[in-house]
Amino acid sequence: MDRNLRAFLAIAKESNLSAAADTIGLTQPSLTKRLANLEEDLGGKLFERHRRGMRLTAAGRLFLVRARRIEHEYDQAREEIRALTGMGLETIRVGAGPLFHLRYAAPLFAQLRSRFPALGFDLIADQNSVTLPMLRDGRIDVVLGAIEPLEPDSLITAIPVAEVEQSVVMAADDPAAQNAVLRPEDLEGLSWVAYSGAADNIPLLRRYFSEHSLSAPRIVAHSTSFAAALDLTREFGAKLMAPLQLAEYVEAVGLVVRPTNPPISRLSTGAYVRQSSMNIPVIRQLLEDLMDLAGR
Repeated sequence: MDRNLRAFLAIAKESNLSAAADTIGLTQPSLTKRLANLEEDLGGKLFERHRRGMRLTAAGRLFLVRARRIEHEYDQAREEIRALTGMGLETIRVGAGPLFHLRYAAPLFAQLRSRFPALGFDLIADQNSVTLPMLRDGRIDVVLGAIEPLEPDSLITAIPVAEVEQSVVMAADDPAAQNAVLRPEDLEGLSWVAYSGAADNIPLLRRYFSEHSLSAPRIVAHSTSFAAALDLTREFGAKLMAPLQLAEYVEAVGLVVRPTNPPISRLSTGAYVRQSSMNIPVIRQLLEDLMDLAGR
């Protein structure tokens, strides 16, 4: 990528000349010279100095949008050329939502490792709101999670794999567990643990209660850890909303899952990938294996 453009992006990110110079391995005078060359070429000032560092001008803010796009296109072109020339990945970096990092990541990685023994793995367990920006700027290679309505994006492809149904988790000896399927009225007045690692859980539950004229669900605890949420569900005698596909994981810790009729929600899930990485052998194999594991 153009050296002057790289200098501009570093300054925009750091808002400080010294920090930006360190980021891209230049002296501060060299960085300043590259910025001056770019401003001369564009015909306008991109930054103004202030006591806390460097601040983008109106022209700089306008150019930043284009510069980031150029950076992404450059990175994707490099990725496509590496795939074309047979270069693969030394490490595959995967962002995964709750269902995928708990249920599918380990067997998926094991299958990939059997085919690519030298491959390394980096798993980032977080929500789409965190991992999708990382996918766009090249910090991770694949995102596994809910397929959400997104703005049109020529760089990212969404690949639906399976539909996920939300269920209710509870203790095996809970009276409600005697029902194979729960009706909306069975949920009235129950206490709930909120797993906030899935940001849409509580809004979905509240909408379901409202649609069926139930009192608002009573949330007695919140947890960003799914394992802790299961422990709290057991200790409090509460209920927890979780994907039905996690039944095996839940039952291994002595709890049970029960579906509802009608379902609390059904969500499409799958993979997000950069279009430029679709021909990388490891990425293609991951998608095939994911279809086999999660699409059954």
